[in-house]
Amino acid sequence: MKLKSTNLARGVFAWFCFLLCAFSIIAGLIFAIYYGRSIFDEGSYFFTEIGQALSGDLRETDTYKENASALFERLYYSTQGDTAANSNVADDEDADENAVASSSYHYYVSRDETGTTVSTVYVESISKDDLYSVTSYSTDPAGKTVTNDSNWDAQTLPEGFNYLFICEEGVVRIYHSDKDGALDCVFSSDTPGAVYTNTLSYTLEALRQSSVQSPKISFAVRTEPTSYYSSNEIVSAAQLQMKTIYFYMGLIMAAVIMFVLVLLFSILFRQDRKLFERYIAHGLKWIWIEIKVIAVFVWAFVVLNIISYGFDLAGTAVTLFSVFFVFYLLGIDISHNRRIYRHNIIHSVLKLVLGNREGKKFEQIVYRKYMATAGILVGLCIVGVLGYVFFYSHWLMNTIWFVAFYVGLFSAGVGTLVWFAWALRDDLRDYGKLMEQVEQMYKGDLDAMNHLPATSPLYDSAMQLNMIRDGIRIAVEEGIKSERTKVELITNVSHDIKTPLTSIISYIELMKTEPNLPPHMQDYLKIVSQKADRLRHMLQDIFDVSKAATGNITLMPEYIGLDKLLRQTLGDMDGVMNDSELTWRVQIPQEDFPVYADGQRMYRVFQNLIKNAAQYALEGSRVYVELQKQGQNAVVTIQNISKYELTMDGDSLTARFVRGDDSRSTSGSGLGLSIAKSFTEACGGTFHVTVKGDLFTVMITLPLKEPPKEPEKEPLTETADAENIASEPETNPDAFPEASEQTENTESPESSEPEN
Repeated sequence: MKLKSTNLARGVFAWFCFLLCAFSIIAGLIFAIYYGRSIFDEGSYFFTEIGQALSGDLRETDTYKENASALFERLYYSTQGDTAANSNVADDEDADENAVASSSYHYYVSRDETGTTVSTVYVESISKDDLYSVTSYSTDPAGKTVTNDSNWDAQTLPEGFNYLFICEEGVVRIYHSDKDGALDCVFSSDTPGAVYTNTLSYTLEALRQSSVQSPKISFAVRTEPTSYYSSNEIVSAAQLQMKTIYFYMGLIMAAVIMFVLVLLFSILFRQDRKLFERYIAHGLKWIWIEIKVIAVFVWAFVVLNIISYGFDLAGTAVTLFSVFFVFYLLGIDISHNRRIYRHNIIHSVLKLVLGNREGKKFEQIVYRKYMATAGILVGLCIVGVLGYVFFYSHWLMNTIWFVAFYVGLFSAGVGTLVWFAWALRDDLRDYGKLMEQVEQMYKGDLDAMNHLPATSPLYDSAMQLNMIRDGIRIAVEEGIKSERTKVELITNVSHDIKTPLTSIISYIELMKTEPNLPPHMQDYLKIVSQKADRLRHMLQDIFDVSKAATGNITLMPEYIGLDKLLRQTLGDMDGVMNDSELTWRVQIPQEDFPVYADGQRMYRVFQNLIKNAAQYALEGSRVYVELQKQGQNAVVTIQNISKYELTMDGDSLTARFVRGDDSRSTSGSGLGLSIAKSFTEACGGTFHVTVKGDLFTVMITLPLKEPPKEPEKEPLTETADAENIASEPETNPDAFPEASEQTENTESPESSEPEN
């Protein structure tokens, strides 16, 4: 199945996401096995606290209730401390303060001014965030009241407080204030089955079983804490608990969101993960099956050892993670490498020894040398080990024979390596000779030969290369001969046709001068004259192409002004340009463009290109002719939109007898661009044609060359100077001859019909 994605980096990311999901699920299963019951209980309690926290009322939380019950427990046992303290005070009457333990709660008692021991430390350490009033009847039947605010009515809630706890006549009642300040009783201990907290239940049970008159205890709790003393734990502890719950809720939500995102990524990028699994399988394919089996046995041995020590949490986690990962890799290996058993050590060794059996002769010979060397060295090592075992328990161990034996083995090994190096050097030398011949043939030297000995592993290849050389040389010679024959045939035929064609044209001109010719005869003569003239132009083109192809073209290079030559050509072709339904945009700078070229040939090049544009450009479009300097070169660019669809590239258009009009409905021989390219290259320039859609562009590049400066003449006397001036004929003072002088023998605009 072909994968839709080939993003390897995304595949690695998806693979890690998949492993995170799998390990997270395994970790969840492990915790469920070990802490299933406790997780359920803790989860129920945690979700209960979450519901309490989301309700927004701290007084309804278990932490708030438990801390309030604990405060009541402390206040209650402070009234019961005198009885427990009397025995300790009697034992140590000089002590001002003693620590007394009762019912596993620790508190302090001290003497007051009358010498009576009372519990004060728990009471006095409570801040006014929690108002309290305690009346103890344990020592005084009339009761003694201790409070931290004498102005507080123990039956009401002051401003800023919202919780009231009252214990009177053994009955505990708890009140909450609503938004309007009214008190609502939310708990009463005399209600059957009413439970507030376990701590309060235990304290009420101790209160009912006490033989002393029940104390009267009241305390109120501030809505928001203003201090953070150790006794102010009711509101602040509840707030801290809520913050902790919110923090754990955030962690759980983040973990859930992370798990969902990782699971989503692993599902969305599963195709990329499969791609990475293919790379893993490709790597596992190169591991021998014996190594895989050994690795599995070692893993199983380690896992069994872990299990033997007991199923603790760490051991179970390591076992389950490793089991999943090992079976996952085995699944990838088996699903992608169907025949993993075939890649084994024995098969690899046999492939190494016999793998080159069907190779070339050179490969087989070199491979046999390599295997022979390796076999001899391995055999010498085995003999050395066996010899040591033999000599170890023999009296020859300490004799000269022991040393001679290993010296002989070492000498044999060194000799084998020297032989292999010597043979390899000869093979590399023969290979170098063969490559040298190939390089010489590549450079065009078809006379290069090699003379390898018949004992060389490359002898057959050398003989085949020699025969290829002979075949190439014969083919090149035949090709050159055929090309020369073809060019000579074309040249001779063109030359032989010119004579009768000239006679035909002459007689046509004579017939045109005959008087009283019927009109239809005049039309016939006009058509015959046009076709004869076209045939003459075609013969001239073929003749020029033939000379250019054989290198027989005659050039008369001189220093000319390319800008002047281009202006003169455009001027001579003005009639053709005006007759075409085109707009000509000509840009020729007013500066010199000196080049060294044949003016007549370059005039023919520009003439062909202008006529080509006039004939094949789209009607109503624009033709751009531009001359510019690019570095040390003069560049002429001609662009136009073709009226015909161009289905070939620029190189194909410059070939001989190729026309841009596939229907061949226009006149022309298909040699115009080929002649222009040949003449330009013969003058030392480059001719490049590019086609982009219907945009046809020709770029001609010629190197700029200044004419050499004439040596300065020595000054003459006035008499000699006058005599020289009188004797010299008039000359052109310009450094560059006018293009008209250089091209006065050029052909007329109708001398060729180029095609694109």
